[in-house]
Amino acid sequence: MTFKNLFIHPETRILRPGWRIPWLILWVLPLVVAISGLVTLARRHVPSPWLPAARALLGLALILGALAIYRWFIHRVEHRVPLEAQVDPNTPWHVGLGFLLGGGAMLLITAILALAGAYRIEGFHSPWLLLRAAIFYLPQSFSEDFFFCLILFRPLREGIGRRPALVVAPLLFALAHMGNPNESVLGIAEIVTSGMVMYYAFDRTDRFWTIWALHFSWNFTMNGVLGMANSGLALQGWIRPTITGPAWLTGEATGPEASALAVGLDLLLLLLLLSRMSAQRLRGPLPGQEAA
Repeated sequence: MTFKNLFIHPETRILRPGWRIPWLILWVLPLVVAISGLVTLARRHVPSPWLPAARALLGLALILGALAIYRWFIHRVEHRVPLEAQVDPNTPWHVGLGFLLGGGAMLLITAILALAGAYRIEGFHSPWLLLRAAIFYLPQSFSEDFFFCLILFRPLREGIGRRPALVVAPLLFALAHMGNPNESVLGIAEIVTSGMVMYYAFDRTDRFWTIWALHFSWNFTMNGVLGMANSGLALQGWIRPTITGPAWLTGEATGPEASALAVGLDLLLLLLLLSRMSAQRLRGPLPGQEAA
């Protein structure tokens, strides 16, 4: 093997998957640093009434900028059309699938908690909190999914194979959450299983919109709508609930992610995806099958 072949695959003449990960990070890093700096400046200098609008604009800039860099990277480095990040007539279907898997699952968990007497609605806060939650969770979920799915999982899948990647990526996703406040063993286990659901959904659809909608709707519904903690983060939500019961059922301060209900539902969703979803029906052409 020549020195050049350590970096470039001799048959495809494309940068090897392992080298694409740090190279793409270097492409995106200046944008992330710039947006982070602007967020810090906004907190210090933008008047409070205008701060949500500033955060929304900066979040939108992060999303659009990262997607633009990613598409340019795929064209220049992988020499193909970035189908996984394309908007097409099927995009609403993929977004809807993500919302069904994420938000729908959280509503089901909450319904079970309510039937068990562990979740009771005491009142409602301002509906403007829904907008605040959306402004927070759209870029937050995008950032995590962009890194762990597009930058990490997709090259891993190509380099080490689908099955190993579907195990390694969720484990790395969970390790990144180890520092969350009030995180628990059951909470980390749920992040692993939810990561398997997300990356398997991406593997089946090959569309980033599915996994992003799933992740966003899960967090937004849990915290922004239902008022429950999200991985230990207890932002005020639209609903003001009272939550009582054992930790294994409610997750306590960590939130319902750290409950046996969430882990069990993740496993059921994974089995559903494994048994019911047809790759031929859900997937477009695999990356690399269409030339740029």
